[in-house]
Amino acid sequence: MGTDFEIIPFDPHTATDELWTLYFDQTEAAYREYEPEDPLLSRAKKKELTLSSLPNPYRNDYTYLVLAEGGAVPAASASMVVEAPGSPTYASNKHIGNLHGLSVSPKYRRQGLATRLVAHILRDMAIREPQVTELQVPAALETGHKFLERKGGTVSLVHSENRLYLKDADWAMIERWDAEGARRNPGTEILTVTEIPETDLQDYARAYTETINQQPLGGLQMKMEITPDQIRYMEKKSAEQGTVHTTIYTREADGRVGGLTETSYLGDLGHVARQMLTGVRQEYRGRGLGKLLKARMLLHIRREYPGVKYIVTGNADSNAPMMAINTALGFKKHLPVLLYTLKIKPELLK
Repeated sequence: MGTDFEIIPFDPHTATDELWTLYFDQTEAAYREYEPEDPLLSRAKKKELTLSSLPNPYRNDYTYLVLAEGGAVPAASASMVVEAPGSPTYASNKHIGNLHGLSVSPKYRRQGLATRLVAHILRDMAIREPQVTELQVPAALETGHKFLERKGGTVSLVHSENRLYLKDADWAMIERWDAEGARRNPGTEILTVTEIPETDLQDYARAYTETINQQPLGGLQMKMEITPDQIRYMEKKSAEQGTVHTTIYTREADGRVGGLTETSYLGDLGHVARQMLTGVRQEYRGRGLGKLLKARMLLHIRREYPGVKYIVTGNADSNAPMMAINTALGFKKHLPVLLYTLKIKPELLK
């Protein structure tokens, strides 16, 4: 006789303490499969962050939990993110559902549970988000690759988490990049902020949108945009959650934003800082601004957060210019992730 499974929605705002425990048991075990040694954020802080991030005016989030043994044991979980009508790119991206965190506990694999969970989610999406016609699904484990390929998924982007351990960094080179970049750009002002000044906000949003769309997206068909309102929203949320979101950017002699880099640091996970977008507008390239920005950010982290052991960043493997800078700095590939595109077909709902 097969195991009886119950698929339920996990609503952070209404979940009982018992359901939160089952959710954490499942998601932490899944994380441990590909990150067996990293310290975990405390459950209390993770719950606080989850609750404070929802609802989000720019996205709709749906989480599902699969229970076994009469509801006493978690067996699987997954989350779906869909752009909300308030997103500036809703019209172009509304057909995309981002299915992430899809995991099945080893004990319950090879029983068709992942197929059943995906079908359940897609039937729910057909009611809640009927405009969604395709999925983007990241997979880091071989079991995920095989599952998605069986379902007709195609690899749209090869992406990696890269890490720089600060003890291995060539600080003399980093300081040289910083000094040389400043010398090559005497008319450029370099600002370090946790809140974008109102005078630069509009152009910063344009610069962010330009540079994030310069990244290679492989076979992904999507548009990315950030607005001043989104920037202010993210700044407000970071402050509420205790995350220090630092941006270093250049203000050129003509008054425009030339390039930027950003990082986040959460004191509850003081061993790591996360670097997100680094980009330079096309017309300001060729002056070493990318190296300058990366070096200035690393020096900032070393000075402000002495407990940080490593910095995490993510890059498409095909992003040759940024990969070259990161490799020179000492970043090494830590976790390869394949991003699959999966067209929603009737057979997936069965």
